Amino acid sequence: MLEGARRAVEESGTKITMSQVAGNSGVAKATLYNHFRTRDAVLAALLEAEVARIIELAGTAEDLAGALTLAASALSDSWLLRSLGRIEPSAVAALGRVDLTTPGWRSARDAVRDRLDRAEVGGSSTVLRWLSSFFLTPGDSAAIAADVITMVAGLPALRGAESARSA
Repeated sequence: MLEGARRAVEESGTKITMSQVAGNSGVAKATLYNHFRTRDAVLAALLEAEVARIIELAGTAEDLAGALTLAASALSDSWLLRSLGRIEPSAVAALGRVDLTTPGWRSARDAVRDRLDRAEVGGSSTVLRWLSSFFLTPGDSAAIAADVITMVAGLPALRGAESARSA
């Protein structure tokens, strides 16, 4: 059903209908409603799936620089952001605002903190703001690589009992 929702968003942005999602998914509306009560629930699940995909991809990197490069590249190439940017740029701007009250940004923050903790550096809020910049302005691989070198070099080392959670 999320694949059907993806196709609907590519066609209509966030103004998708449950009928459109059901039709693109090849299921009856009743089946769709058994899984998602509202259009907003479909959109939230789609966004959470995209965040999880990017976190999983970044998790395959051996080091912090690789993880940041993969995450920034994935955001720059995100079908969701590019589709919405074409149809509803204001929706992309809203998604790019770091809002830790939303599940997606909380998941992203936790993943960033975990990776920074393993690298024994802080700066999670800086990294999150940097990653959010790719929502509005996708980067090419050369620009991302240069940014990552600067970003990693500027992150503060953790001392003793400090944790990235306080950064």
